[in-house]
Amino acid sequence: MWTEFVQRLAAANPEFTYDEVSDWDRQDLDGLTILGLLEELEPATHVICDACSEPHRERVRWSSDGKRAWIPCPSAGMVEVPTERLRRWRASAQQMSIELARAIGLAGNVHSLTATRLWSLGRLRVRPYTPHIFFAAIGPDALSSIVEEIRRAHGRVTGALLLPFSPEHASETANLRLFDLGRVSTFRRGCVTADISLIEDQFADDKLEVESRSRLNSVRSLSGHRRALFRAFIHKKELAGMEALAHHLGVSETALHGMARGDTKRYSRDKLNSVLKKMGCSRAEWDRKAKRFQRS
Repeated sequence: MWTEFVQRLAAANPEFTYDEVSDWDRQDLDGLTILGLLEELEPATHVICDACSEPHRERVRWSSDGKRAWIPCPSAGMVEVPTERLRRWRASAQQMSIELARAIGLAGNVHSLTATRLWSLGRLRVRPYTPHIFFAAIGPDALSSIVEEIRRAHGRVTGALLLPFSPEHASETANLRLFDLGRVSTFRRGCVTADISLIEDQFADDKLEVESRSRLNSVRSLSGHRRALFRAFIHKKELAGMEALAHHLGVSETALHGMARGDTKRYSRDKLNSVLKKMGCSRAEWDRKAKRFQRS
């Protein structure tokens, strides 16, 4: 039931007929109506004939007293239509935005952006981020324009965009994460609930990626610092490059490159200590814990 409801939000006219909801749990149907997620409309003016082998859509006719409805059928003649079958409802994306913000526990007020069917729900606290959460009641074809609308309003903001479909490609959205609303929310016991952990995990993964990238940059920076020490010593001793440096220090060129990278498979600790001693470089300088080795 919930998946059908969520997916219908993407439609320009998100209506449900009685035939479409007749197999739903009656409590769920009533619950959606009570919350305002479904708004009951005037009775349908047309209905699909279910009295013959080839269903056809016909306009509903009413008895003079307005109590009985029927449609004409080429095969079955006049077919009476139970008035219950004429009930219909429209899904409210506006109310969905309010219920989602409540379910996620967001800080801030729900408000619509200038684009139609797009809402800002507030901000979620996920250390070290406070991403903006958006909801768009759109289909896949409108995704690019909605992302641009968010950027116009908020810039290249870190956030999550909840959608009534499963997005296939997210690369165009950069730091805006896309979520299938049908996966991160559900309807239970008369209210909308959200699996906040699915959203939080995305940003937790981002944090790990940032930390990993930071560690990698740190390693690269330290390697560059050590190579600078080698170049300074080459300049000081007027040596002809790394090969001459290796010969001067009594190690292989491969070992020197390994020392710069911190690849201990390429050298022993004693060999590193010997090299640093010959260069007049302390271990603190080597590990960038003191002033850089100066040229002279």
